[in-house]
Amino acid sequence: MGYQLNMPAMFAVPCAVADEHLKLARELHLKVLLWILRHGGAVEGLEALAQWLGKPTGELVDAVQFWIDRGVFVTEPAPEKPVLASPSLVRLPQAPAQGTQPPRSDFAGTQQSDGAAPQAAARPSAGQVIARTDEDGDMRELFRMADAQLGRTIGYEGQCVLLLLHDTCGLPKEVICMLLRYCSTIGKTNNAYIEAVGRDWGQREIDTIEKADEQIAVLTESLALWKELRRLTGIAAPRPTKAQCGYLCRWRSTFGYGIDMIFAAYEEMADHTGKVSFGYMDKILESWHAAGFRTPAQATAQKQAFLQQKKAAVPPKKAQKQSGTAAAGYETSFDLEAFERSLL
Repeated sequence: MGYQLNMPAMFAVPCAVADEHLKLARELHLKVLLWILRHGGAVEGLEALAQWLGKPTGELVDAVQFWIDRGVFVTEPAPEKPVLASPSLVRLPQAPAQGTQPPRSDFAGTQQSDGAAPQAAARPSAGQVIARTDEDGDMRELFRMADAQLGRTIGYEGQCVLLLLHDTCGLPKEVICMLLRYCSTIGKTNNAYIEAVGRDWGQREIDTIEKADEQIAVLTESLALWKELRRLTGIAAPRPTKAQCGYLCRWRSTFGYGIDMIFAAYEEMADHTGKVSFGYMDKILESWHAAGFRTPAQATAQKQAFLQQKKAAVPPKKAQKQSGTAAAGYETSFDLEAFERSLL
C-alpha cells in the first residue's frame, strides 16, 4: 500500500535530522525542532512554545541544545529587532541590555563581581549555562563528549553537574571524561551518581589522568571482588554500596587480600553474627593482616591452636563438682565407693 501527502502547505526539514539524528532524538526534541522550523527557523525565546506544550522553558532549552550540539542550529547575538532567518539560525535566550554585562559565574559556590564580596551562588540558569558554553570552547567540547560517553543528551541537569565538577571540585576535562567512561562501563549514568563520584574524586584530589586511571583500576577490581563474593555467598545486591566499596578497596589495596581471604572472613563473620557486617569482616581482616596471615589456612591453624589452648586451661568437670567441704580443703570421713558396694 502506498501513501501520499495530503497537505499542500509544507516547510523544509534538514535531511541530516532524518538521516543522522532521528535515532537519538526524543519526542520533545522533535516537537521543538518542528515548531522552530515552522516559525521560520529563528526565534527570540521559547515562552510561547513552553505555554503551548505545558513544559518548563528549561526543558525546551535542553531540546534546542540537542540540535545545537549536532550542528542543526547555531547561535548568534540577538539583533535589535527580531527577524526571520534561515533554518540554521536560532537565538537563545534574550541577551542582556546594552551597556550591562552579568558577572561571570564560576559555578564553584560563589559568584564574583567587581568590588563585591563572594556570595553563595544559586544553581546556574539555563541562560548562564549557554553563555558559558559560548565563551568556553573546552566546556562546549566536554558537553559533546559527555553525550557520546553516556549515549544520551545530558541536558541542563547534566551540564550543571559537569560545571560543578570542573569549577568546584577542580577536575580537569580529561579526568571528567574518564569518570564518565567508568560510569558508563558499570551502567550507572544518572546525574546523582556521577556527581557523587566526582565530588569524592575532588575531595581526594584525583585530578590527573594518572590518578584517575589508578582509581578506576581499584574500583574495577573492587567490583570484580563483589561479583565473586556474591557468587560464593548469595548476596542479592548487584553492586556494593559506597561504604562496602570502600571496604573492598581497603582489603585489596591496603591488605593485599583476594577473594579467598575475604570469603574466609565472611564465614568467620557468619559464625558469630546473624547478619552481613562488613565492619565485622574488616576487624577480622585487619587482625589477620597484623598477624601476617596471607592464606585462609594460616588463619584456620591459628584459630585451632587458640581453641586447644583455651580447652587445656579449663579444669576437669570432676574437680568443679567437689562438695563444699572438699573444696574447702577437708577430706571425707568414709569411703563413698565402699559404702555403695555394701548397699548392693
